[in-house]
Amino acid sequence: MGIPLKGILSSSLLIVFFPAMLLAQGFNSSSGRNHPELKWMVAETENFLIMYPERISGIEILTAPIAEESYKALSANLNVEFENKIRIYLSDEDEINNGFAVPIGDGYTNIWVNLNTYAEIWTGSEKWLRKVVAHELAHIFHFEATRTNMGLWNYVIGNPTPSFWTEGLAQYQTEKWDSQRGDRWLRMAVFDDRINYNDGQSLYSGRLKYALGNSQLRYFSEAYGDSTLAKMLAERESFIFGLKYHEFNKAFREAAGKSYSEFNDEWRKHVNIYYNTLASQMERVDSLASKPESLPGQYYFDIKYSPDFSEIAVISIPSLQRPVRRLHLVQNDSVRSSKILAEGNVSADLAWSRDGTQIAYSRTVRGEHSSLVNDIHIINKESGKEERITNNRRAAYPAFSPDGDEIAYIVNNGGTANIHILNLADRSERQITNYTGDVQLIQLVWNHHRNELVFQRFNAEGNRHLVVLNVQSGADRILDDGMTDNRMPVISPAGSKIAFNSLMDEVPNVFIIDLDTDEIHRVTNLFTGGEVYSWIVEGDSVQTEKLAIKATETNRREHLYLVDAGRTADRDDAVIAEEYTTWRSHEPPNVIPWSIDPDASLIQNRGTYNSWKNITHTISLALPYYSDAGDFGIMGLTTWNEPLAKHLIAAGGNISITDPVNKSYGFFSYMNNQLYPSLTFNAYRTPGSPRFYGNRFLIEDLAGGDISAVWPLDIFEAPYRNGDFGLRLRYVSVTPYIFSEFGGNDLLPQPESAQQFDLRASWILKKQRPWSQNLIHPLDGYGARAMVTVSEKLLGGETAFVRPDLSAYTILPALGNQRIFVYGRAQAQFGDALPQDYIGFSRYDNIDLPLPSELYFLQQPEAERVRGHREFVSGKQVVFGSIEYRIPFLPSLNTSILGLVSLGRTSIALFADGGVVWDATFADGSTADSESRMGAGAELKNIIRVGPFTVVHALGMGWKSNELFTDDNDLYYRIRAVIPF
Repeated sequence: MGIPLKGILSSSLLIVFFPAMLLAQGFNSSSGRNHPELKWMVAETENFLIMYPERISGIEILTAPIAEESYKALSANLNVEFENKIRIYLSDEDEINNGFAVPIGDGYTNIWVNLNTYAEIWTGSEKWLRKVVAHELAHIFHFEATRTNMGLWNYVIGNPTPSFWTEGLAQYQTEKWDSQRGDRWLRMAVFDDRINYNDGQSLYSGRLKYALGNSQLRYFSEAYGDSTLAKMLAERESFIFGLKYHEFNKAFREAAGKSYSEFNDEWRKHVNIYYNTLASQMERVDSLASKPESLPGQYYFDIKYSPDFSEIAVISIPSLQRPVRRLHLVQNDSVRSSKILAEGNVSADLAWSRDGTQIAYSRTVRGEHSSLVNDIHIINKESGKEERITNNRRAAYPAFSPDGDEIAYIVNNGGTANIHILNLADRSERQITNYTGDVQLIQLVWNHHRNELVFQRFNAEGNRHLVVLNVQSGADRILDDGMTDNRMPVISPAGSKIAFNSLMDEVPNVFIIDLDTDEIHRVTNLFTGGEVYSWIVEGDSVQTEKLAIKATETNRREHLYLVDAGRTADRDDAVIAEEYTTWRSHEPPNVIPWSIDPDASLIQNRGTYNSWKNITHTISLALPYYSDAGDFGIMGLTTWNEPLAKHLIAAGGNISITDPVNKSYGFFSYMNNQLYPSLTFNAYRTPGSPRFYGNRFLIEDLAGGDISAVWPLDIFEAPYRNGDFGLRLRYVSVTPYIFSEFGGNDLLPQPESAQQFDLRASWILKKQRPWSQNLIHPLDGYGARAMVTVSEKLLGGETAFVRPDLSAYTILPALGNQRIFVYGRAQAQFGDALPQDYIGFSRYDNIDLPLPSELYFLQQPEAERVRGHREFVSGKQVVFGSIEYRIPFLPSLNTSILGLVSLGRTSIALFADGGVVWDATFADGSTADSESRMGAGAELKNIIRVGPFTVVHALGMGWKSNELFTDDNDLYYRIRAVIPF
């Protein structure tokens, strides 16, 4: 019988689209955890459905007026109305500063709320809820304004709105132009003549993306009018069969009367004049009269000198290619030797103990119900022992007491921040502030000389103040007027002064306040900004006081400078022609109020959330296919999801018109995330992955279904490491097809058809640090997998066996970026499995596609191959090992074929494989007690991208160990990941 081409085409559709569907657009897409303990509620207003966990009831009263005010303004500005109510989902289970909008159905948004650290990430007076709800709703209005009868395919056909314009539109419609969301990142890029946020050259490309779009939308709306913007969004292009789509470039030209490229040149000249004129009236970094300090890393997040100034704690990443966040301990001498104390999600809130033996900081860790929360950690600088001293406290910004016996930190409780002090001996805790409502505190430091705590307070009214709090009396003192964003206080060595950063220039610059006289003087007036991290005393004869200031004029790296603490910079108001400045303050015709009071009267109805009623169509596709004259029909796919990702559904396949019974294939898959483990239910009739059996190329029809469950295991959570446990229960009817034979006297048993009932359990542990070339050449990592499959003759099953399978790998350092990869695997099979489900060594490499774990029905038992050998052997027990010396070879080839296929980075591997099979059976039917094999050779690995599908493929040549470099070689091609699982 011929190969079932239709089924493979259907499976190809599945492989391309199914993984995207499985990326749940719920809160678990970022946290990696379900939260079945939450009871979700819904509050209905005139235009919205607001969903939230019952335990944060009250959030809907705050959200409703923000949403309704946003609706009024956005609807008028963009000429958009909605037939159905917009869904807003709110959660505070994880301390994640984010929110996202999804253009599925009528659009919905998921937003994390009750946060504290957003006060550091953003500036301005708008509170988080006002800012993020309005911003995400602007995205939904933008989706609706450009929606067509093609659904999500509107974003595939033609040229959709660029992502930076999408973000810029949301910012322009809902926010003011400010520092952290615009100015400081754009001015740096313009000054550096690098405004391409897509070039991969800067850690801040994401921020530049927002700033670029924000600036262009303001300039466009001022120059061409907000009505032109609305007109542009309403433009449509005709496709086929009455279908229409929105094409950004054509819509831009039609509405504005010029191309986007022409507009971009115009805008760029405009902002160049503005920023370069401003730069001419401010300081450059070279005015600091200091050379950059030698510290590890390309970008710095925190830098704190030890109390005796002999050591420096530095949080940095080595490079954009190797963005491993690390805490270094650096010796403050001419050599600057350093060691790594910690890595991973170490927050930028370092604090030294007064005796200089310990460093405190916060980390994002798993808390109650596996939520992502911040907790305080202390590390001993000598031993490197790290201790977590708070548990599920949502605590950050630690500060040691003068005697070192206590530590203060800021605790976030439902979005309200307060300061707590922990006794390190008996672990008793006391709260020393009593703020209520929407109050955030950041960047806490302890002035040991005066027993005072200093921090920034962002109060409910939107005022940001630097505050000094007397620990003994509880009295506080405000140091500024609250109208500017002053942050990151640094105490002078004598405790009488505070250096801080101010964003009054729309970039950070350094100021000093005298605590006795309240006098403030400016230390820097840098055009691209400077941030103070430490105040030190240099050990010279006059004990010179220096400020450790981070500054740069390029977004490609950062430097630390030691600047005289007595330095004074002047700042006069910049003189710039008004026509080049007004875009920054331009606003849409209808402005959403910056401060909006709660309003319970807007809630029309309340109830319990029903996830089934909120399942939403994602995307569908149907296409005709033609295999041959004897077979043609329709193939397609459809996916559905629920915004909390509690339900995900996909179905697809082909319906043959000529023979619908025998030549039609399909699948149905449903994922449920209502419990802690994720459950997946599959039903299918589809070909499994093509593979080899003896000298034969084999395809099997698989008809049946399975149920699987995956439990993430918090116990294995560590920086860049994770683990999970999985179960799969399957009942499947197997029908094999032989496609072709590749020579040899194949006397193996015929592949059999059978019903099979089996259970598979697996445990996986992996660690992988980030690296830009991990797909083809990971620099480090390890993994272990334990798996056992048990089949029984139950419910009509015809096989009975037990198959344990253990494997592990590690990556070891070598010369430079060269690496040694070591892999081992042990398998055994007891009982009677189908003959084609053998363990042993395959004649050829099986195709190893990076399928998501949920696609069990496309995954087959994998037999290894000793490269250099092409003789099939099966057995009862198998041990296999491989070692590769991997060498990076070429960067991306930048080769594209028809715009669909591209070749990426290339590497070389020298390898040696070996293994033993016991109770061996060969393709010619002969047997042996055991079969040992060794082989060696070299292969060229390369990344290949076909549309959205990316794999690693390789061309290699191997020899048997006793026939090295003879004519009897094994020239092979294979598709296989560079790590086995």
